[in-house]
Amino acid sequence: MSLTSSVIDISQSIDATTACFPGTPLFQKQLLQSVADTGVLNLTAFSMNPHIGTHADAPSHVCGNLETSPSIAIGTAPLEPYIGPAQVIDLSPFTHEITVDHIKTKLPPNKPLAPRLLIRTQPTVRPHVFEDEYAYLSPEVAQWFADQGGVLIGLDTHSVDHIHSKTMDAHHALIKAGLVWLENLDLTHAPPGHYTLSALPLKFMELEASPVRAVLLK
Repeated sequence: MSLTSSVIDISQSIDATTACFPGTPLFQKQLLQSVADTGVLNLTAFSMNPHIGTHADAPSHVCGNLETSPSIAIGTAPLEPYIGPAQVIDLSPFTHEITVDHIKTKLPPNKPLAPRLLIRTQPTVRPHVFEDEYAYLSPEVAQWFADQGGVLIGLDTHSVDHIHSKTMDAHHALIKAGLVWLENLDLTHAPPGHYTLSALPLKFMELEASPVRAVLLK
């Protein structure tokens, strides 16, 4: 990273009030030791489901068996798609299905599309509120973007699929197209344009997703 680069944090904050899908566990913290009590150190433990806040899903989120096939965990995901040239487009405010045509209307003419596409749909991101009306991907977007040389798509919403989807069509389309994806981004302070993205998942070898600290370098 150049000393003159600016860093834009596009991660949502996580605490005990951060929203998640209804019925799934919230973030919880337990204080194991404290400087106040021991005079030595603070030590905590925490639990959360890995889809809270900004995160990356592995294909095993919607297919396969993690218990019998640990090789499909997020910790085995190739890292290259999560680092590199990226492009932000702004559809906000938008709470419907995102189609290829919606994306095309926001692309600068006569300029190549970056291989990592981040789509802003919310004027303001509220991590502590579960937005039950949010933008999600049309399955057609996956293969179209892969055909353009794409490797990653990111949204500032809870899921690439509709909240009531029972078939997870967008997830499966992304997997079939060979793409990875990020959810729950915060693109509030990232104007449309080209950047370098870094959003590495942690090396969890028994989970289907992982929190990421997503940043853009300008």
